[in-house]
Amino acid sequence: MEKYCNNSWAQIVELLNSNVQSGLSENDCEALRLKYGTNKIDLPSGNKIYKHILNALKQKSIIINLIITIILFVFEHYLFGIITALILLLNLILIVMHTIKRDKEIGALERLNSADTVVIRDGAQKIIKSEELVMGDIVKINKDSVIPSDIRIISANEIKVDEKSITGEAFYKEKFESKIVGNIFSLTDMKNILFKGSIIKSGSGLGIVISTGNSTQLGRMLTMLTYASNRKHNFGTMISKILERYLLIYFLGIIIIGSYFVYTGQDANKNYICTALFALGCFPVTIIAKLVFKNIIKSFRNENIEIINFSVFNLIKDVNILFLDKVGAISKKEMIVKKLFINDNLISTEDPYVKETTFDRIVEISLVCNNAIYNPSDDSGKGELDELAFLSYAARKKIYKAAIDSRNSKILDIPMDSDKRFSTVVSKFNNRYRANTRGNVDDVLEQCTHVMIEGIEKEITDEYKAKIKEVDMNLSIEGLITEGFAYRNFTYEPSKSENIESNMVFVGIIGLENPLEENLENTINRIKDKAIVPILFTEESKLSAITNAKMANIIKNNNQVVAGIELDSLNHQELKDLLCRVRVFCRVNPEIKSKIVSLFIKDGHKVATTGETLGDLPALNLSNVGIGKGKASTIVKKVSDVYIKENYLDGFFKIRDFSRVFDGNIDRGFKVYFIALFSELLTLVGSIIMGQTGSLEFGNVVTINGVLFIPLSLIILLKKGRDITRNEMIVRSFVLSIITMVSIYKLGDKEAAIVTLTILSIGILLFTLFNSNISVRKFSNELIMPVISLLVIIIAVISMILINGILIRDIIGIEIAASIIFLLIFEILARKWQNSLMR
Repeated sequence: MEKYCNNSWAQIVELLNSNVQSGLSENDCEALRLKYGTNKIDLPSGNKIYKHILNALKQKSIIINLIITIILFVFEHYLFGIITALILLLNLILIVMHTIKRDKEIGALERLNSADTVVIRDGAQKIIKSEELVMGDIVKINKDSVIPSDIRIISANEIKVDEKSITGEAFYKEKFESKIVGNIFSLTDMKNILFKGSIIKSGSGLGIVISTGNSTQLGRMLTMLTYASNRKHNFGTMISKILERYLLIYFLGIIIIGSYFVYTGQDANKNYICTALFALGCFPVTIIAKLVFKNIIKSFRNENIEIINFSVFNLIKDVNILFLDKVGAISKKEMIVKKLFINDNLISTEDPYVKETTFDRIVEISLVCNNAIYNPSDDSGKGELDELAFLSYAARKKIYKAAIDSRNSKILDIPMDSDKRFSTVVSKFNNRYRANTRGNVDDVLEQCTHVMIEGIEKEITDEYKAKIKEVDMNLSIEGLITEGFAYRNFTYEPSKSENIESNMVFVGIIGLENPLEENLENTINRIKDKAIVPILFTEESKLSAITNAKMANIIKNNNQVVAGIELDSLNHQELKDLLCRVRVFCRVNPEIKSKIVSLFIKDGHKVATTGETLGDLPALNLSNVGIGKGKASTIVKKVSDVYIKENYLDGFFKIRDFSRVFDGNIDRGFKVYFIALFSELLTLVGSIIMGQTGSLEFGNVVTINGVLFIPLSLIILLKKGRDITRNEMIVRSFVLSIITMVSIYKLGDKEAAIVTLTILSIGILLFTLFNSNISVRKFSNELIMPVISLLVIIIAVISMILINGILIRDIIGIEIAASIIFLLIFEILARKWQNSLMR
């Protein structure tokens, strides 16, 4: 991509065998399409619903419920069959909708493939579909155009473009046709390139297609996103496997017992078989899952944590390697100017301001080469941390950027890149011109032939250069981040083609502090206590990184820190051996970062990585848990599993701690449901023995399994509770069923149905409340679901009484009250017994 930026548009047109006036020939387009590929991005297609349905139908839980539905219809229990079929259909629809929703936002980009585009071919303007574009096509660009491919600008008429989805920058970018001098550090530096998927907000122009389809920046990102989506979304699979295990055990049990009755000719007991199967199939698991997902996501959003992939709760609990960016994790998101080296002296920033030429010059350069916005009245601002620090320091000395800018109009901006770690702004002042440079001290010093001391430019000697480097090293050892400053005066306006950044005058060094977090020791101990190894990425020098990492208790030895430049020459095995000891990486490029992450994953580690730029995409995509942070773009967020704008380390632990609780809650949820189901099945068996035919009927099953378990599940899944053992499941089930059978003994069918519904429902509700540690002493939000559950039971009982026209006898009321009191006492005693065991 850099070659398209660094060469003139005329050279690019010639390179691609095109012509600005006539464009490509239609006869050549098909050959180019075969050579470079089409301009169509392979996206998850929104119209292939059948594939989502087929994938859902492969789940064993769906297959079991489908078999249950078929059996109910075969046994001519049509009402049971219809309800089970409706619940099955609803579960299926919600599963399919969930998978479609995952792809929807990506699939919406399908319009990029089919949008109309104006091109020049065979000397004439034509309107074609975007997917028909080929490398070398000449494209016309107008306001509100969606850029159809990656395009090198040929002519630009005040073009401003919204490329937030590509670069993450919220403001509109100005674009031009001139070639860019020097290497390109990031996509944001490619100011003569328009990226596929961005939108022209103003202006017009002409450009040539330099990349199509999956080869575009957007295409590569979406390929990464699709891969991450397919690999990481495993929460539904985990839930399905747990459900399958329970369903299969109960289903086989019912089928085996039912087959015996059918085989022995006891056809009358087919009703019991169908009721048992109906109870098994009448479970709206996806409705419960959707409500739980919604509540949890909302809860985390209130804490400024955006859950993008719900499977993060399944992925994060096994993480044992945590890659961190220094700023925002162990250090604050701020920098402070602490020391200056000027006039052969090291001075403190607390010293009073005395007007002096060298001091004024270094401050002036720090403000000219500065894109941050700062408000001195409340010490707030927006921009890079070092630039904000320069503005804050200058304001304390009563020097303001607005005043400096009014005297220095910007003429030319030469950005920093990977080969030269400094940037330059050429400004005009008093009919003269000055190149103002700031960046890495060593790199800036290499461009200098003179040094300013007390306002006088003197030729710089090798000895003095050595002293400057020594000062820089000492400041780094103190843990400061250093930047060098230089300038060069011109009597004429310099052009981009000449070597502006040479023969410069060195002014001095500014040392900045990036303060460590106050509670850092607790934070690092918290990470290590969880058996997680923290590994740091930082942009500071190696010496500064060693000092700060030791202060943070991340390293003990200097050889645990390595600079990116040291890694460039290592082969695969050497790099792998190095990773065993290194805990801090300084100034590594995105390629090396993703390589480091992949090596840890190949070794079997579970890795979490943070990132916010497009360069972080590969590492985020490879890691088990990707954490987007800060100013992450839309694409970066989508590749991430979670987005935490601020305090992402705290957010990581909130998610991890909740995942452990949630994992236990899911297990409890299924166990409570199958306690209810087992109790129902035992009650059915007891009814057969007692000759009671109406104890568990359609209304009971629908109320308990289909309705009541929705609020009960929210209580269980959202509130931490006690673990439930298998023995406890069996004991609870027998207690519930025995009390129910005793209560319905010698009752009529309709009365027995009401008693069964009441006792089973209240029993399950009481167990859920005691197990979930919900306080009933005062009303709170956590009591809403129990109140709803109680209302469901009351409404269901009253409805059954009214529908069946039953007059409740005193004995029935007494039996129900006695049963509830017994269950309440049983739960109180059971809880006390559990508490005594825990002691």
